[in-house]
Amino acid sequence: MDRRRKAALAYAAGFMVLTASGAVHSAGGLDPSLAGAWTASATDCAKLFVRQGGALAYRKPVDKFAQAAIIGPQEIRLPSSSCRVENTSRANGAITIKADCQDSISYTQQTVQIKVKSSSEIVYSPTGDPALDTTLVKCPL
Repeated sequence: MDRRRKAALAYAAGFMVLTASGAVHSAGGLDPSLAGAWTASATDCAKLFVRQGGALAYRKPVDKFAQAAIIGPQEIRLPSSSCRVENTSRANGAITIKADCQDSISYTQQTVQIKVKSSSEIVYSPTGDPALDTTLVKCPL
């Protein structure tokens, strides 16, 4: 896909999020400010992530147990699975994401929750259960 088409898609996804930000429920798309590589420690950024062809990717061999995520407008890529965003909602300071996820052996629908603490720090929960909350920092890649 050429750069112009990618930019147009990213803009459209961002526009959908902005126009729906006052609503409780929106069709797909994450806030563009969340886009990037996230991990539990800034020192892990260089160990876990690399740019390939301008896109973020996990450094090989991928550490399947790393607490990390690559967030895009329509997807969340974890070390061991990939999730396509179906819809998002905002309530009580959290973004709840319904996503279709797949790993090497299964395909499931999950409810992910993200709480934005700052432009460089989020609290990520793969199920919405506070017991599984992980604080992640944005990598400067």
